[in-house]
Amino acid sequence: MTKKKTPQTIEECNAELERTQKKIRQYENRSKMLDRRLAIEKRKGRNHRLCSRGGFIESIVPELITMTDEDAQTFFRLALTSEPAREFLRKRAEETTS
Repeated sequence: MTKKKTPQTIEECNAELERTQKKIRQYENRSKMLDRRLAIEKRKGRNHRLCSRGGFIESIVPELITMTDEDAQTFFRLALTSEPAREFLRKRAEETTS
C-alpha cells in the first residue's frame, strides 16, 4: 500500500476533505441501494413462498377457493389447533432446536 502525501495547505486540506466526503456519500448511497435490493429480494421470496403454499393448500382443500377469508381463517384455526397438528408442530420445533 502506498502512503498518501499529507496535505500541507488549507486548500489541500479542504480539497481532501471534499474528496473524502464525496466518497462517504457514494458509499452511503451504495449501501442504500444494496439495502433496497435486499428488501426487494426478500419480498419476492416471501411472495413466492406464500403463493406456492397457498396453491398447495388449495389443491388439498379445493373448498378454500370459494370460502370467504373469515371462513378460511376459522377452518385453519380449527385444523391447526387439533391435537395431531399441535403434536406435529411440537416435534418440528424440537427437530429445529436440536
